[in-house]
Formats: sequence, structure tokens, C-alpha cells
Amino acid sequence: MNSNYFIFDKNRCVGCQACVIGCMNENGFQSKQQWRNIITENEAKLPKIPLFHISLACNHCEDAHCMRNCPALAYTKSLLTGGIIHKPEHCIGCQYCIWQCPYNAPKFNSQIGIVEKCHFCESRLLDNQAPACATSCPTNALDFSFEEIDKKKILPSISVAKNPYPSIQIKELENEEGPEMDMSLFEKEDLVVEGKIVKRVHAKEEWPLLVFTFIVSVLVAFTAVGVGMQSPDWLKWSMMIVAIIGATLSSLHLGKKLRMWRAILNIKQSWLSREIFFFAIYFVALTINFFFFDLNYFVVLIPGALTLLSIDMLYQPVQEKWKIPFHSGQSIFITTSLLLLLLHFYWLLLALILIRIGIQLYPMLSNKPPQKLNTLILVRWGMIDLAIIFLFLGTPFWTIFISFSIGELLDRFMFYKDLD
Repeated sequence: MNSNYFIFDKNRCVGCQACVIGCMNENGFQSKQQWRNIITENEAKLPKIPLFHISLACNHCEDAHCMRNCPALAYTKSLLTGGIIHKPEHCIGCQYCIWQCPYNAPKFNSQIGIVEKCHFCESRLLDNQAPACATSCPTNALDFSFEEIDKKKILPSISVAKNPYPSIQIKELENEEGPEMDMSLFEKEDLVVEGKIVKRVHAKEEWPLLVFTFIVSVLVAFTAVGVGMQSPDWLKWSMMIVAIIGATLSSLHLGKKLRMWRAILNIKQSWLSREIFFFAIYFVALTINFFFFDLNYFVVLIPGALTLLSIDMLYQPVQEKWKIPFHSGQSIFITTSLLLLLLHFYWLLLALILIRIGIQLYPMLSNKPPQKLNTLILVRWGMIDLAIIFLFLGTPFWTIFISFSIGELLDRFMFYKDLD
């Protein structure tokens, strides 16, 4: 059980940012994403709704998801203070810890290519002083305790999925109604969305991962139909070149590419480590199977399938708010669809397509009012329809496969877009 924890009182905070400045004064320059942030609720000052602020930084959780899932083992827990300490010299800049943290505490510094975060002012704690942010608060809204954490007080005040037992207690508002206000004041103003912690995965920024994960789906589908030693040389070389391109692209999003070898150090807990590890085994197995001697079918297929599983699992933290825990653009659906197409199991493929359409439509239709179909979805379905038309016309199979694959790539793009 941790000792040392923050105490935050919503009733006292005025949003003055003194705690943010105190953190900067203590720790020096920070990137545009400061280690401590003030989140304002009801920033539009709507009537009868309370306006309040929350000062939030790393909560140094007992079961820290950032530490548990970091592929490079760049985090450690201080035995003296209970703080979760980030080691910049070990960080590879993959940003996976940002997705995992329910409080958005780790911040990516693009100038140096690594993640940074609050370190609990450990030197001050060892000197029996409270962190700089707490001592800088003029209203005593942010305070600090050196006592042992009482979970009965902590857990009710922090309601997040898979609560990692944070080192912070939040005192709720005593008055939950705001004052009466003249609504005409807001007639010409755009409403400001209330500040919320949001994990973001941009499709445009993560395009290397988008392409890599799609490439893995295609490769595993080909592997599942038995592409190997007896296959044409052009097919074997094409698959190897595509695999190399995919692996190269996947490394582009790392802030520290020369440290990428550290990404497999946490296979025991991190899905990102597992993805990289299983893909490396899969690539080696493909190489041996193509150019040296026939390997057992499952020796090649199993690491490929485990790579797909790892890919889908590592995005779980940013899927928590979805209406259903599936997406039609997940790797397992894309791979299975391509496999059924390659095996010419068209009726099974049609059934799977209908299931995926249902998965895609349900979140849109369940909204009130229902969302409209966007152009990207219509184009994606259009490419699938075109592949079906080609099939009935008896055109060469490669035209059918290319049309279908473009539709699947667009679906993968929508997966990343929906993660944003």
C-alpha cells in the first residue's frame, strides 16, 4: 500500500494555474503539454451548472498501467516514496503509456522524442517536503499527505475504468448548482465543450501503424492459405518486401528509433512488446519457409495469428467508451475476410460482411438522432460491392482481390479515425 498522496478540494480551486507554475519552477522547462494541468468543467458558464476546476497530474498509482504496459521498461516504482518514476534514457517514445493511463499523465515531448511526466518531486519528499505544486497553491485546494492511503476514501472519489488505485483523494463539490444567469448573454457565443481527459489516436498521425497493421492482416491471410516453399518466387519476394516495408514504417512513430530494441523487454505484460516479438518470429519463420526449407504450417501461422491478437489487444485502452467492444476494421475481421476471399468461401464471406456492417451501423443508429453515413463508409462499401460485381462478371481474381483489399484498407482507416 502506498503512502504519500495528493488531496484536491474542488470547492477551493479557482483555476489560477499556480500549481502548474510551481511544477515548472521546480522541474524546469516542460513541453507544451505541462506535467500538471487545470481542467475546467462548465467553461461556458452555463446557468444552474457549477463552474469548477480540477488540478491533475500523475497520480502515482499503486497498480500503474503505464509501468505495467511500457514495452521498454522505462518506468519503475520508488520503494521510498511510492512514486512512479520515468527513466528518460530507457524511453523509446512509442507513447503507448499515454494510451494506457486513465489520467493522461505521461506527456510526449516531440522536441526530444520521449515521454515525460511528474516524478512526485521525489527529492522533496525524501527531504520531508510536499511537492512543489501543492506548496504553490494559494487557496489550499491542492494539498498533500504523508500518511498511508485509505482506499475507502480514495476509490469513491476517483471513478475510472479498471481503477489503478491512484494516490489522490478528490473532495467533491458541496454546492452542485450554479447561480441564476441571463441566458441572453450566450446568444452570440459558441458553447465551449467541457474539459475532459481524452486519449487520442489520430489516423493521419498514426498512418505508419495503420499501414503496418493492414500489411500484417494481408500477410497472415496469405499464410493461412498455405503460401510457402512451393509458391511462385514473385509471390514470396513480394510478401517479404511488403513485410520489410511494414516493419520499417512501424518504427517511424518512435521518438527514439535507435532504442527500438528495448520494445520487446516487457513481453510479460505489454501487448506492444508482444506484437513486436511475435511479428519478429513470424518474419523469421516466413523467411525460412520461403527460401530454405518447408516448415510445419502451424509454426508459421501461429506467430502470425498471435501478432494479429496483439495488434487488436493493444488498442483496448482507447476503446473503453465505445458502445460495443468491436469494430469492423479490427485486424481479426480484415484477415478473416481476406482469407475467406482467397479460399473462395463466398457465402461465409457474405455472412461475415453482413455482421461487420451491423457492427459498423449499430453505434451510428443508436445515437439520438442517428448519425449520417459519411462519405468514407460509402466508398468502403462501394469497393466491396465492386469486388462482388467483378466476381459475378468473371473478371480475373486479382481485380476482385485488389478492389476488396482497398475496401478493407478504408475500413482500417475508419478504425483509427474512430479511435480519435
